[in-house]
Amino acid sequence: MILFIANRGEVARRIMKTAKRLGFKTAVAYPPCDEDLPFVRESDFSLRVETKLARQVYVDISRVIESAKILKATHLHPGYGFLSERPEFVRAVEAAGIEFVGPDAASMQLLGDKVSSRSFLKKLNIPLLPSYEGEDLSIHQLQFEANRMGYPLLVKPSAGGGGKGMIKVFSADELAAAVESSQRIALESFGDSRIFLESYVPGARHVEVQILGDRWGNILTVGERECSVQRRHQKLIEECPCQFLPENVRQNLYHHSLRVAKELQYQSLGTMEWLWDGSDSIYFLEVNTRLQVEHPVTEMVFGLDLVEWQLRVALGQSLDSLHLKPRGHAVEARLCAEDPQNQFFPSGGKIHRLKKDEGVRNDFGYEEGNTVSSDFDSMLGKVISFGETRDQSVDRLIRALEKTCVFGPTTNRAYLIQILSSSLFMKGQLSTQMLETLPYEFDFEAALKLLRSHDDLVTCKSYDEDADLFSPWGAVKRDLSDIDSEDFFGFRYFHTRFSDWKIKIEKQGKEGASSSEGSFDEGEKRIRSPMPGRIVKILKNSSDQIVKGEVILILEAMKMEHKILAPWRGKIKDLKVTEGDQVLPDEVLIELEKL
Repeated sequence: MILFIANRGEVARRIMKTAKRLGFKTAVAYPPCDEDLPFVRESDFSLRVETKLARQVYVDISRVIESAKILKATHLHPGYGFLSERPEFVRAVEAAGIEFVGPDAASMQLLGDKVSSRSFLKKLNIPLLPSYEGEDLSIHQLQFEANRMGYPLLVKPSAGGGGKGMIKVFSADELAAAVESSQRIALESFGDSRIFLESYVPGARHVEVQILGDRWGNILTVGERECSVQRRHQKLIEECPCQFLPENVRQNLYHHSLRVAKELQYQSLGTMEWLWDGSDSIYFLEVNTRLQVEHPVTEMVFGLDLVEWQLRVALGQSLDSLHLKPRGHAVEARLCAEDPQNQFFPSGGKIHRLKKDEGVRNDFGYEEGNTVSSDFDSMLGKVISFGETRDQSVDRLIRALEKTCVFGPTTNRAYLIQILSSSLFMKGQLSTQMLETLPYEFDFEAALKLLRSHDDLVTCKSYDEDADLFSPWGAVKRDLSDIDSEDFFGFRYFHTRFSDWKIKIEKQGKEGASSSEGSFDEGEKRIRSPMPGRIVKILKNSSDQIVKGEVILILEAMKMEHKILAPWRGKIKDLKVTEGDQVLPDEVLIELEKL
C-alpha cells in the first residue's frame, strides 16, 4: 500500500510517522521551495513539480491527482487545509481509483460548506447564530442584511476553515472592503469565493468536539478542546479538556455533535466547532471534515493515535475495540514565524538554529538549515505538553517554550509565554477576544534584572558600538548560561528564557524608518516591501495623490493580507510592481514625492 499525502510540512511528517508504523509506504509531491524540508526526505517516494505558484502543487486538483498516479498511490490523505475539505477533490480521487482517507464526498459537501450545512442543521434544531447565507452577494444586498443583523458581525468564507478569510466588521463603511478581502483570500486558499455573514458574539469562547465514525455505524465523541485563545481568528493555544466547561453544557455539546454525525452516518475524523457564551448557551459554528491542527492534545489525554484510527477506518476496520479513558490535561502552543513587535508580520528566511525541549512533544515541519517560504502559512511547529492537572501541563509548556530557541526568522515564542503566564489564562478567563486586551510587551525589567545578575558584562566591540541603543543585552558575553547568542550573516541573535532579540553587527548603509505597513526610506522617498510576498491588489496608480494612512496596495504573505499605507500626504511618482508580482524583503514597491 502506498499512501500519497497531499500536503506538506508538519502535518505530512505527522501522517507519515503513523502510516509507516501501519505498513504503508509514503509518497509526496512538492514545489522547488520545499525541496529541502524534512517531509520530502522522510517520504519513501517523492516527486518535484514545477509550477508558477508553489501552492498550486497542493491546491490544483488535476496536478495532485496526476502526482498521486505517477507515484502509484493506493490511498490519499489530504492532511488539513489545501484540498482537505473539497468534495470535488474526494470524487476526483475516487474516480482515479485511489482510496480517500476521510469522510465521503456527500458528508463533506453538506458539512464542509458552511452555507449548505446551516440549512441542514436548522432542520435538526441545532442552535445557530443569526446569519445571512443567500446567493445574492452583491454589496447592496449584503449591506441590507448587515443592517438587519446589526454590527459587529463577521464576514466568513463558505468553504475551508482555520479562520482564513474571516474578517470582523464594526460598521457599514468597513463592509465592502471586508467582503472583497474575504472573497479574495477564500478563492486563493480554498478555490471558492463564496462568503456569508454571521453575528459576532463578544466575549464568547470557542469549544470544539472531536468525533470519530466508522463504516459500521459506530460514532464516538473523543472529548472536547478549548480553542478560545486566537489572534486574527487563528488559534494559538489549545487545550484538552476544557476544564471550565459546566458538565451540563459539555453533555449538550456532545449530544448535538453526535446527533449531527449520526444523521449523516459520518465516517472518519471530524470536528464540531461551537461558540459557548460562558453561561449555558452554545451556538454551532462549523464542522471541519478533516484532521485538526490541534489534534495532539486529544491524543495525549485519551492515549490514542487519531491518524491511526483515521487510516484504520479507511481500511474498513470497526471502532468496536476502541475504549476511551481520558486522563490528565494537555496544552498546545503554535510557534509561528511572525514578529510580535512589528504587527505580527510574517518573518521568513533561513533557520540558522532550532533547539527544542525534548521533554515535551514537538511536531515541527522544519529543521535547522531550512528556509521558511512566504508561499505558505507561518507555523513552524507545535509544542505540546501533558500533565496530571491543567496547572502542571501549563507550567511544563512554559518551561519548554523557554528552552525553545530559533535563530533566523523572528517568532512569537515570547508572546506565547506571556499569554500562558498571564493571570487571565491561569484563571481560565478566556474568550476569542482575550488577546485584544493582552498586547505583546517586551519585558525590559526582566532583561535588566538578568543582566545585573552577572558580573561579567563587557563593553561592546567596535562593530557593536550601537548595540546598547537597541538591546539591553547587546554587550553580554556569549558564555553566560542563561543568555545564548550567535552571529549569522551580519546579525547577532540573542536568546533568553523570556525573549529573543537580534542586532546588526555590520554597517549596511542607511536604514529607513518603518511606516504603518511598509519600510519607508525618508531620504529616498521610497516604500519597500516589509517581507517576501505577492502583490494581490493595487488601489492607486502613478500620479495619484495620497493622504497619510491611505491604502496604496495589498501584499499577501503566508496566507495573510497586509496593507501598505501612505506615510504622508503626497503623490505617487512611480509604481514599481503590478498585481501578481512576487516581491522580496526590502524590494522597492513605490516611489513618492511630496506636493
